[in-house]
Amino acid sequence: MIDESIFPRLANCVLDSIGVKDGDAVFISGGSHEQRFLEEIGIAVARRGGQPFISAVSNDYQKRLLEACTVEQLKRMPKIMMGIAQAMDAYVIVEPYSDPTFKARFREKLQARSEGNFPVMQVIYGKPGKRWLYMGWATEEMARMYGVPLDVLERLVIGGCSVEPGLLKERCEHIMSALKGARYVHVTDPHGTDFRLNIEGRRLNPDDGVLSPEKVAVGDLGGNLPAGEVFVAPVETYGSGTIYCPLTIDDLTRGTIIKGVRLVFKDGTLMPDECTAEVNQEVLRDTIQKMVKLDVDKYGAPNALKVAELGIGLNPVIDRAIGYILTDEKIGGSVHVAFGRSDMYGGNVQSNMHWDFVTAPDVTIEVEYGDGSRRLIMKDGRLLQLA
Repeated sequence: MIDESIFPRLANCVLDSIGVKDGDAVFISGGSHEQRFLEEIGIAVARRGGQPFISAVSNDYQKRLLEACTVEQLKRMPKIMMGIAQAMDAYVIVEPYSDPTFKARFREKLQARSEGNFPVMQVIYGKPGKRWLYMGWATEEMARMYGVPLDVLERLVIGGCSVEPGLLKERCEHIMSALKGARYVHVTDPHGTDFRLNIEGRRLNPDDGVLSPEKVAVGDLGGNLPAGEVFVAPVETYGSGTIYCPLTIDDLTRGTIIKGVRLVFKDGTLMPDECTAEVNQEVLRDTIQKMVKLDVDKYGAPNALKVAELGIGLNPVIDRAIGYILTDEKIGGSVHVAFGRSDMYGGNVQSNMHWDFVTAPDVTIEVEYGDGSRRLIMKDGRLLQLA
């Protein structure tokens, strides 16, 4: 069980991540298993002159609600949530499920809910958008799902949240300096990862745990806890290769682990029929297919297949992949590539999907700059010093 004595410090980390200030209306959402921590966030908001509003429900309620609602009900826009989204200045969501495994039974309904929630998500994550934060959590049931002891999950999540922001800022600045002026990024590893992306002219985004005025000025309003990565939206029509992802979790339900994923993409587009997994391949392909259908219905194009993000993990505490994307993508020595939505941080694609696939933590990254020169910035998972 997470030590409650650290709640005040964690709550202030949350507020720093979204830049809470006097007069802000802050919507705080999570599960009832986190009630004490959600209330601590609310008190911290009030102490900064803000107006907190908390919503917390049980895992059982969320399961029973999915059982009770029809697919057609879930496709409707949630009017109350839309009103909250429009009124709030900032949004905090702490991992809402104490046991996410039940969601695997509701794939069709979760697809419908994703469709219904999309207008609300546009208000929060679109332009101009709201300040937002997604924070991880650790429970016995989550640890069981990810196949690790609870103390390991707590170390990765809570320990990962507790890294000094100054250290993350320093690491982010190191990578951003290395990527300044870059045209192409070539990533390889010993497990079959070998791809090339174009990031020329694209905004570099540091996730260092603090919402700075510089981030706000360019529209970078969101973040995660744990923090610790630099990410960029690559050119959507360029990029080919293979990504090997040892572990991920189904993006639709967040309740099914998928292992040994090998993705193939060409000209910036995922090739679903060539993508495989050693465990739960059918879930991988079915989720991609469902998200493609949502995008075709909404946008007239399979936007879920477009390359959306290149990220480089930098958190020194997070040292192993367990399938929890929120922590896996921050592993030092790894990179992740996402497909789907990218308009939130400098890309041009809107989609119902944003699915990150994280490599093993032993990648080599070579950067080619606009003048044709090249430089290794990471070798076998180790950051290299810049000349």
